[in-house]
This record gives sequence, structure tokens and C-alpha cells, in this order.
Amino acid sequence: MATEDPVNKANLGRINSNRSMMSFSSVGSDILSSATTANCEIALLPLKLLIELQPTYLTLEDGVLTSNNQSGGFNLFSDDTTLIDGCQCRIVNYIQRKVTLRSHVDYKDYRETILAKPMLLITNARKVNSGATSAKTFAIVVNTRHPQIRSKVEDGMNSVISSVMGENYQLQFTFSNAVREYLQRQSFELTEDNLSFSFTFKLDVLVDFFYLFGLSKKNCDLHGKILNLYCTNNSRKERVKMFLSKMTSPLMRLGSSLDHDRRPSVFSLDMITEDPFPQEDGISDSAPVLPLNS
Repeated sequence: MATEDPVNKANLGRINSNRSMMSFSSVGSDILSSATTANCEIALLPLKLLIELQPTYLTLEDGVLTSNNQSGGFNLFSDDTTLIDGCQCRIVNYIQRKVTLRSHVDYKDYRETILAKPMLLITNARKVNSGATSAKTFAIVVNTRHPQIRSKVEDGMNSVISSVMGENYQLQFTFSNAVREYLQRQSFELTEDNLSFSFTFKLDVLVDFFYLFGLSKKNCDLHGKILNLYCTNNSRKERVKMFLSKMTSPLMRLGSSLDHDRRPSVFSLDMITEDPFPQEDGISDSAPVLPLNS
């Protein structure tokens, strides 16, 4: 009886593991030569590539994904666990996708915190018409330094405050539609409904009919131009790494409500100010479109 070649078996395993990623285009040099953090609203790339390029801020070891964001990094929105390329993993240091705020101080801390660092959401998607086990894990990075993103988040929070009649209210932010539409153009489909987060501002009031009947529960559907940062070429990886490093670098907002005269935020410590977004130098190599399992 013929024995199976271990080398061929290993190669076949790698091909099967990437089958769901076929036809997903790679970021090209023409995009990287002009893209800066100033004109990237939302970035999308495989989660494991993000971990590879940002090891200072993200680590995945023994089924545990850890976000290190005390000095820069990401605000990771998640639940206790997440599915990463088919494996259930525990999350360490994250912001709950659903939080309850009990005071105006908590509200201000939360508002500043979610705008202080890039938002990171994790989801799974698969190639259209492929099996359920072929889903791969993507990182959705929302650039909160981009003026359009900042204004949309701030406008959503201002709008719900000005429109509610009662003391209690709820606001949900969602990126599902924007990401779903983009992935559909790449012949991918989401396998999870987890690209959202929300807060409930709740005070101790006897009866709040507006909240009970959903009149003060609002949804903010956030759209933005999505930049695909997937790459396999080492030179492009270095460009993407530099690009992400600018977005995640720690900055301090002077005069923030988190200054020394007030207690630290219950969510995080680092606030940001404006970023000069210096223009990057161009690169000369060509910009082919590559399948992920090339």
C-alpha cells in the first residue's frame, strides 16, 4: 500500500487552510504609496497578519489573544471569547461590546476612550458558496483619527442626547453594513453578526416609558471607505507595518478630562490630539492583484 508523502500532505493542508481566502485581492504598491493614516477611514486585513505586524500591541499565545494598549495600540471591542480561524480563543484587555454607564463622568470617559485609539473589531467571513469550516478571521481597524470617522461618532452621540426625552437611553454603533458590502464585492460573506458595540446610559429613575418602549434606543450605522491591507510581499508588509504604527502610536490630548486633576478613565488611559499625518514616500515596485493562497 502506497504511503502518503508528508511534504505533499503539509502543502495540501496549507492550501486547504487558505481555500476560503482565494480571490481576495492584496494591497498594491500604488495604494500604499499614496495612503496615509489621514485618508484611511477603515482598514481590513486578516487578524493573524495584524498580529504579525503589530506584536507590540497584540499577541496570540495558547488560545489567548491579548491587547496591550497602555501606550498606544487599539481599543479592542469584543466579548469574552472570539473564534480565530476556527479555534475558540479567550480575549484579554478589551472593551465590552455592551456597557452600561451610570453617570455623566462615565459617559465622558467612554466618549473620550473610544476616540482615543483605533477601534479593533474581529469577525469571520468565508468565500461565497464554500463550507462553514472555511471561514477565516479578519480584523476591522477603524481609524478614529480620521475627521470623518470622528465626526460620525461624535454626531451620533450628540444626536441621541439631544433627541431623548427621558433620562435613560441607548446608542449602538455598527459597521456591519459597510463591511458586508465590501466583502460581497470580494465574493466573501460574513459568518457572524458582531461588528457593533453599544452603551446604555442608565440612571435610577422610577419609570422611564421612553426607554421601556424603545423610543430612546438609537442606532448609528457607520460607513467609511475601506482600505484592504492584506499583503504577502515582504516589502509591502513593511509598508503596512509602518502605516499601522502611525495609526497606533500613543498621543496625548492636552487639557483632556483625564488630566492629573481627575481620576483615570475606567476604560483606558491614553488620549490623542491631532496627528500631522506626514506624507509617506512612494515605492517603485508594481502593484499586482494576488490571491491570498498564492
